[in-house]
Amino acid sequence: MLELVGHQLPGIWKRHAMLREQFMADVAWEPWCYAPMAVALSITGERPVLAAKLTALAAWRMTQGIYRVDETLLEALTQTPLDAAVPVEVLRRLPEWCVYIELPGIETFKGAARGVWVLMESAGKHEGGAVFLTMLFDTDRDFSRSLDEATMLPLTIKLSGESLLAAIESTYPAASGLHSFFERAAKPVLSILLYLCSANAELTRGGVPATPLPPKAVRTRRDGWRVFPAPGPVNWELGVRMGAALRAAYASAAAGGVATGRTLTPHVRAFHWHTFLSGPRKGVPTEKRQRDIRWLPPIGVNIREPGELVPVVRPVRQ
Repeated sequence: MLELVGHQLPGIWKRHAMLREQFMADVAWEPWCYAPMAVALSITGERPVLAAKLTALAAWRMTQGIYRVDETLLEALTQTPLDAAVPVEVLRRLPEWCVYIELPGIETFKGAARGVWVLMESAGKHEGGAVFLTMLFDTDRDFSRSLDEATMLPLTIKLSGESLLAAIESTYPAASGLHSFFERAAKPVLSILLYLCSANAELTRGGVPATPLPPKAVRTRRDGWRVFPAPGPVNWELGVRMGAALRAAYASAAAGGVATGRTLTPHVRAFHWHTFLSGPRKGVPTEKRQRDIRWLPPIGVNIREPGELVPVVRPVRQ
């Protein structure tokens, strides 16, 4: 996609980076936002869909993280109801400016989505400083058509208010035509994002625990300090050991057994999100403290935690 866009729009990334620097000199935005869509709109004019694509790809180009979610964990996450107490601020903790999440062919009204780019955008002076979460569904594998208006479906949530659930209902009310599509396609993505932003998210590279790091500025001879894009895609596994723990839990629960004394039959509790406060307590009002979330899996009696499992990495030839 990056090669295609660079070929069809020569010099686009250099131009976007230059305009980003100009915008930053006039309008401040939060560090979790690479660039507001206004930067791309200054290039595309009255073509907001194209501007959304350029905004997502420009941000993703800097880190190029590709996230593959364990299938069992993905199913469990999609079954977890969204708690009304989950705050919108949690999504501002994405590990990168833009992430690409592989999907198992989720159906959209523009075709099956094999993946989705997700980013946070600060509107700055526009929209009263509102914050938006944008999902750009990868719906067409004929990359030569990816910049067409009819492909790569963008979907945006305005993150207003305190509750994420309230923000969703405000953006896509039940009476709207997009509500059913959001429930089918966007909610699974949102579940993955919440896990990715949670305090107990499990990330690995090649089976080794790791954490995405922001790109560092490099001092150049001609242009001073610059942040260069990633040289290529970076693959991340999400929830490998957690998925293994869930499969072991299901197998144990299915095997059954008889409770004897204080040893109980393996069983599974319901999935749920848990919000908790963190940070200093002294002199800080409760409403000002940082709120984090944890995804609590169906941990049961006699079921090992994912930390107790030894990951096994098997190389696969392609």
